[in-house]
Amino acid sequence: MGAVNRLVRRARFFVRRITGFDKERVLQFARQSARLSKAPLPWVIADMAWCAVRYDATFENYSEYDFRILKARERKTYMTDPRSFALSRRFNDESQRRIFDDKLVFAQRFGDELGRDWLDVTASDEAALAAFLEAHKRVVTKTPGGVGGNGITVRDTSEVTDVAALRRALLDSGETLVEGAIEQHADMARLYPRSVNSLRVVTYLDPQGEVHVLASVLKIGNGGVIDNFSNGGMYTMLDERGRALHAAADEAGNPFDVHPATGVEITGFEVPLYDDVLALADRLARRVPELPYIGWDIAITPERAIVIEGNHNTGVFQSKPSISGIRRGLLPVYRAAMGF
Repeated sequence: MGAVNRLVRRARFFVRRITGFDKERVLQFARQSARLSKAPLPWVIADMAWCAVRYDATFENYSEYDFRILKARERKTYMTDPRSFALSRRFNDESQRRIFDDKLVFAQRFGDELGRDWLDVTASDEAALAAFLEAHKRVVTKTPGGVGGNGITVRDTSEVTDVAALRRALLDSGETLVEGAIEQHADMARLYPRSVNSLRVVTYLDPQGEVHVLASVLKIGNGGVIDNFSNGGMYTMLDERGRALHAAADEAGNPFDVHPATGVEITGFEVPLYDDVLALADRLARRVPELPYIGWDIAITPERAIVIEGNHNTGVFQSKPSISGIRRGLLPVYRAAMGF
């Protein structure tokens, strides 16, 4: 009966994808896979549809994890976004998700681990905003409910000539959370100085109180001021010591052994203070036990690791086979830790 229910769920997911899909975006991912495998485009599109039903794989997952060149037994090992979202719904208490959906609530709950000052524009006046700007050379303004790096602006405070006008603009735009800009560790800035190059550490707190690190990811900016994969950034996977396992990849599937802007080698890059990163992730995972499955965005300052935000619907990160040579996904790791 369970197998039947799974097939029904996957079929429903496939119907939703087909009825609501962006044709050009699907073709973009299909062409990437066709170039990689030399297969005819119609065959790739048909295979994408099959993988949506058989493996719960989105069209993005199919391209990102090179499903076209994988054997069936290899495809079975990959986590996918729908599987991750299903785990979030299963394990995370929906009534507590606002802690992570609202960045202002998150700042209040995790303030001691933020490592930076912050201000709620809606709860403060012009004088408070002026004092905050005076205390920081650069600030970041954020939409509290923004996702995927959207609703974020980095501002040089020396360019603010009218605080009242800025406050009105922030209220109008919804960027009502103001934070002091993070000064990242020199080694992280060396990779790419224009963005904070953060880590995504995915954790699961099991019923026995053990914190499992399911995935550890190095995200790197490329051309912009944020490192998000969906906004031009790239990522690579880390080993248990915080060392980059292989070259990074961007959303278009381009490989980067070295950063194109800085020339710094990515493969083998060692994240500084990685023991501190793991200790922070352990503390964070225990903070809200009602939501045991979380993806944490962590930055590294010259002194310590700090949290940027948490994601109760964390995206999936795995090695890209055509770049890494690794043809096994993280589904077995998730299953062993989470017992599903």
